[in-house]
Amino acid sequence: MKKLLYLIFSGLFPLGLLCLTLYLFDPLQLYHKPYFRKTIFNSNMHYQASGIINNYAFDSLILGSSILVNTSSYEAKQKLGGKWVNLSVSGGGIKERIDILKYALQKKKIKQVIFSIEPGWLQEEDKENRYAYLYDNNHFNDFKTYLDENFIFCLLIPNICLKGEETLDRPSQWITQDWVQNLLGGFSSWIENKNRPDIKKILIQIKNFKPNEVPKKQKIPQELIAIIENNPQVTFNLIIPPFSRLHYKLLGIDIKNAIQELLNLKLSNIKIFGFDDTEIPDHLEHYIDLVHYDDTINSFILNAIKANTYQITPQNIHSYFKTMQDKIHSYNISPLRQKVLLIGEPH
Repeated sequence: MKKLLYLIFSGLFPLGLLCLTLYLFDPLQLYHKPYFRKTIFNSNMHYQASGIINNYAFDSLILGSSILVNTSSYEAKQKLGGKWVNLSVSGGGIKERIDILKYALQKKKIKQVIFSIEPGWLQEEDKENRYAYLYDNNHFNDFKTYLDENFIFCLLIPNICLKGEETLDRPSQWITQDWVQNLLGGFSSWIENKNRPDIKKILIQIKNFKPNEVPKKQKIPQELIAIIENNPQVTFNLIIPPFSRLHYKLLGIDIKNAIQELLNLKLSNIKIFGFDDTEIPDHLEHYIDLVHYDDTINSFILNAIKANTYQITPQNIHSYFKTMQDKIHSYNISPLRQKVLLIGEPH
């Protein structure tokens, strides 16, 4: 009996007190809104999205990768109506975002969804989602998120965890960060930052560019199609993000067949928006790398959804992708390559 009491008070009691304290503090709001502290939304949406779905009211959501994190949910409300949140996940694969989407549809009465389908990133459907436990309706296992030394230290120094945005406008935005501003402005800004690992990789790709690579085929995940089919009351605005023309020139990706298969299903609750037949992808001053663009383009996309313009339909799909391919083919990479050769090998 003495040994039992010793174990209870020397081990279980302190552990229970720690868990209770973590539950009350709940920095990611997995269980409840903040007690006795200001509301902060963590930019790590891998974890934060679950808490927002559990505890906040909305009927429309933006759910993309880092491509859409800078989209303003307040601007979406103004232009499209509804109560929006942006749950876009930087580094979020298609499988993870599908899990978040399913969970949100279970928990809320969703009217509209903006969902990005990124060419080149659609073949991750079978990739394991390490955050899936947050979206399985078992709130007990959510707590393992906090069984980490970083969150335990939060109890001593709250500011370690309480970093992020104070509103749900765009909790994981990166556009306002100083390093981003340094990269905007065109190819010359990339040259000035040639020793950044991400920029260095691009410059090496330009230097070693070889044309006529076979395009990589894409396919829309069946799980995403099933979600759209099973929720006819929801309008799904599927966005093909306007990656830079240079991106397609270097990598060669073909999404036409995937879009054609989606259109062939004749689903009345989807709209597909594409911008690769416009001049947007030609202007590198809007890009911090091959695919990530500034928030003026996010606003442009919201305007397109509002006006029902720049849609890909059965009537224009062939002309759309022909224009896109013609623009990629005619994109002159030589001036960029000459600039890379002049600066020598990044180090």
